[in-house]
Amino acid sequence: FCRLWIPDFSSLAKPLHESTRGAEKDPFVWGPEQQQAFLVIKQRLMEAPALGLPNSEKPFQLYVHEQNGIAAAVLTQRLGSWNRPVAYLSKQLDSVAKGWPPCLRAVAATASLVKEADKFTFGQTMY
Repeated sequence: FCRLWIPDFSSLAKPLHESTRGAEKDPFVWGPEQQQAFLVIKQRLMEAPALGLPNSEKPFQLYVHEQNGIAAAVLTQRLGSWNRPVAYLSKQLDSVAKGWPPCLRAVAATASLVKEADKFTFGQTMY
């Protein structure tokens, strides 16, 4: 739920996800890195989001960025003379795509987040 309201959520939550991976018998690790990630996410949830409601009659723009195997994007629509965010999207690339060169990781990130953005656009035109 909260990943839609926090820009670059996946990279912020990465330390939390990594601490829960492993075998069932592995100890749960909560260190300074996990505490910092938790506090940042908590703070971001308390800030007022600047997201607008999607308008199905207007076209959407999707701006995608990939760094360190994490795809991040903002889905926007025109509001007057500027683009207003309607959703923030972020997702970790799969292990195969993470091993690709940067140009192909960018393509994988875009393909993945176009599918995620379709949940908001319902097939409406995206640029």
